[in-house]
Amino acid sequence: MKPFLGINLTENKNNNQFNGDEFLVAKPSLALAQSYERSSENANETIEKSKLPLPLRICQWICGITALLFSAGLFRAYGQNGTSFEQAYKNAPWIFWIGGGCLLVWLVLKILGSKKQKSILETEESSQSFANLEKNCDAIYSELSIPSDSKEVDILSFYYKEKEDGIKVCEKAMQLSSHFNSIFNIFADSENLYIANLEGKYAFPLTSIKTIHTINKRVRLSNWNKDEQLNSDIYKPYKLVADKFGCVHCKYYHIIELDLNGESWGIHIPCYELPIFEKLTGIKATEQQ
Repeated sequence: MKPFLGINLTENKNNNQFNGDEFLVAKPSLALAQSYERSSENANETIEKSKLPLPLRICQWICGITALLFSAGLFRAYGQNGTSFEQAYKNAPWIFWIGGGCLLVWLVLKILGSKKQKSILETEESSQSFANLEKNCDAIYSELSIPSDSKEVDILSFYYKEKEDGIKVCEKAMQLSSHFNSIFNIFADSENLYIANLEGKYAFPLTSIKTIHTINKRVRLSNWNKDEQLNSDIYKPYKLVADKFGCVHCKYYHIIELDLNGESWGIHIPCYELPIFEKLTGIKATEQQ
């Protein structure tokens, strides 16, 4: 089964081309795409200007981690050995001085960073930059005929290699997650299921969708895109967990299987997006495998 938005490294380890151009039915016009790219660059420059210089951000991160580690060590010693903080200070005063100093530096940089961010992002120039970006996004959605009431969903993409018994997900060096979860808008009409973003609109004939498999394997997603928290009522049933790197761990995921022109395709989605796919396709997921 060929994965939609998968990146095949079987013959070319440097490949970065997503699968699925066969389903692409519309792309933004060149003028709109260029306008969006310019406005996106301006918005990103504004955001970058609002941050502390990179060396200070690195210093803040190091100080925060150091203070956290020292604090955890002290509380662990107190809980396991009953060592009081007074006794710990007598035994190793340097821990308190280093840990306290790191905490102070982290706090000062945190305050300075917040003040700089506020002073930059609240200017009229910044507001105009973000307004232009939003205007271009709306123009592309209109051109691609994406309904205003369409839902946002995460679609999974990943690197893989072809094996005799199927495909094997690959992780490149320094890659923290096994899967990338990009945001798409999803909607349907009487003929097709549509998945779209600012780069284009994909159409999948409803008659080609055969089943929805539930795959009982853990996956690590690159980030969390929803406004609601992981432990909110809507997502609590999925028992999602975020690690220290910001990756989201799902206990299982789903594959929407399609058969088009004799070729088998699969749209991979995280577990928490299943209800909207079941509603739009009218197909219920199978039991976990």
